[in-house]
Amino acid sequence: MLNLEVRRKIFHLLAISLWLIPLMFFPTWLVVLSFLVVIILNLLLINKVGINFFPALYRIVFYFEREKNLQKPGIQALWANLGIALSFLVFGRECAIIGVILLAVGDVFSNLIGTKIGRTRLLGKTLEGSLAFFFSTLLVLYFFLGLKGALVVSLVGAIVELLPLGLDDNFTLPIVGSFVCFVLK
Repeated sequence: MLNLEVRRKIFHLLAISLWLIPLMFFPTWLVVLSFLVVIILNLLLINKVGINFFPALYRIVFYFEREKNLQKPGIQALWANLGIALSFLVFGRECAIIGVILLAVGDVFSNLIGTKIGRTRLLGKTLEGSLAFFFSTLLVLYFFLGLKGALVVSLVGAIVELLPLGLDDNFTLPIVGSFVCFVLK
């Protein structure tokens, strides 16, 4: 059986990556509607509305949730969904896709590598995790942005993920990635 963090990160990668489908293929009105529906459902989940009517759903959520978030299950998903939605509304479809990739890939690899083999502490995180963030996103973003764009977005993303900004990186990473993409256009 996979430990909680590995389960969470696999789920994180898959769930965040699902946003690529509407961002790449749906008309704008349907993308906006999708964001509204998901964010409303996310808010209901956090407030445990329907916990007695949908016990299977809550069992799944609790299976992936950290103990510190059990009082507000799905709070980090809400931050991610808000960050992706804001990226789409402010920076557009193409750059929101970059923000999604930055969050989905970089956050997963930085956490898995940082917690498994990270030894060199740097601002409360690990150098190894930050390097994993940089190289994993560089590899994936290369196919979307070319080498120069992928280098810039990956570097800025790795720095933002490393810094103790006081905001959830599930919110900041898609916004920062989308912003850098927008500036590079």
